[in-house]
Amino acid sequence: MSMISSDVYERIGRDTMTRGAFYFVIGVILTWGFIATYIVSTMTVAWRPGLLEVLLVGLGLPIVGILMSMSNSAFISFVGFNLVVIPLGAIIGPGLAMYKIAQPGLITQAATTTAMVTGVMALSGLMFPNFYRSIGGALFGALTALLVVLIASMFIPALMEFRIIHFAAAGLFALYIGFDMYRANEIPATLNNAVDVCISLYLDILNLFLWILEIYAKKD
Repeated sequence: MSMISSDVYERIGRDTMTRGAFYFVIGVILTWGFIATYIVSTMTVAWRPGLLEVLLVGLGLPIVGILMSMSNSAFISFVGFNLVVIPLGAIIGPGLAMYKIAQPGLITQAATTTAMVTGVMALSGLMFPNFYRSIGGALFGALTALLVVLIASMFIPALMEFRIIHFAAAGLFALYIGFDMYRANEIPATLNNAVDVCISLYLDILNLFLWILEIYAKKD
C-alpha cells in the first residue's frame, strides 16, 4: 500500500524540474507500469501458482522493488518500480482471465471507471491540500482495519459477502490517490522522486481497480 514507500515524501533533493514536467514524468511512468502489468497478465492466464509462488512473486519481489525505490538513484528506483508492476501483473493474470471468460466487458468497464475516479481524485489532491493533510492518520487507521478484515476473511469467508466492505475499500484507495498526489506536490520535483511516487500511486490505483472489478462482478 502507499505508506510502504512513504519515506520518499520526506526527502529533499537537487536536480529539480518544473512541476508540469514532474507530473508529466509521473504520468508516463504510471502508463508504462500499467502497460507492463497488462502485458504480463495476458501471459500468465493459464498459470496456477501455489502458495510459495504467490508469496515469492506477489509479495517477495514487490517488497524488494519497494526497498530499491528508497535508493537515491532514479535508475535503481525505476528497476524497483518494475519489480512491483511486473510480478503483480503475473499474479493477477489468472484472476483477470476468469473474469474475462465469465463476464466479457467487465474488465474494460472496471478499468474505465478506475481511470475516471483516478483523474478526479488526483486533481482533488492538488486542489484540496488542507483536507488531505488532515486525514492522513484516519486513512492509515482505515487501511489497518481493512487489512484486519481481509485476514479475518481467510478464516471466515462469509465476511466478503458484505458489499459494504468492497465499497469502503474502493473509497479508501480512491482517497489514497488524492492523498499521495497531495504529498507528491509537497516534495522536490526530481526524477527520482517522480519514480518513487509512482510506486505509491500504482498500488493505490491497482487496488482501486481490483475492488471496483469485484463490485461490478457481484452487481445484481
